[in-house]
Amino acid sequence: MDKAKEHFNENAEKYESLIKKIVTNHDIFFNTVVDLVPGDNVEILELGSGTGYLTEKILAGNPNASITCIDMTPEMIGIAMEKESLKEVDFIEGDFRKVWPDKKFDVILSTLCFHHLNDADRKEIIKKIHESLIDNGIFINGDVFKPDDAFIEDILNKRWLESMIKNGLAETQAKDMIEKRKNAFAFIDTQTGYMKKLMKAGFRRAFPFYSYGIYSVYAAYK
Repeated sequence: MDKAKEHFNENAEKYESLIKKIVTNHDIFFNTVVDLVPGDNVEILELGSGTGYLTEKILAGNPNASITCIDMTPEMIGIAMEKESLKEVDFIEGDFRKVWPDKKFDVILSTLCFHHLNDADRKEIIKKIHESLIDNGIFINGDVFKPDDAFIEDILNKRWLESMIKNGLAETQAKDMIEKRKNAFAFIDTQTGYMKKLMKAGFRRAFPFYSYGIYSVYAAYK
């Protein structure tokens, strides 16, 4: 997480343009998260909210939602707090492993964040999420995952590289992203491992509503 914080601090101003080039099927990925948010008058906690990129999309589709955001990078959260569209959002600067609101939520969500956690921290946060949801609440998480098979991982990385370059990312930057994935491979969860964590935490149902390449969007129901 410390390395992630340093990386995002350095790239805060460029984050939103970069994410569109890095994430395969970018619009489908984020719109799936937004579409899974139930109703309009809901209390939402967003973990690792960054520049408020997803937060803006959620409020556009759910203007009466009440959102609390936690992010550990001052530069990223500073950008989010300057956005007029997010003036009603409650922002908390801090590491969500240590900082947490003392209330229950209808929805807790996160994108592209959990793969920065080690497995033990991921288990604890998923458990905390379950405890912090109301009955029938929903946890939505869009992230990258890894397969159990090294052969498939190689194929996924090649397809991801082609996708990033096609989306306009410089080839050197795209190759750097592949190296970052390889270096962080031990931290990335498999879909099977992630499902087991959700079930062990007490969620009654979980399903990947979107999955393509290394990217998936899960919804877990309390």
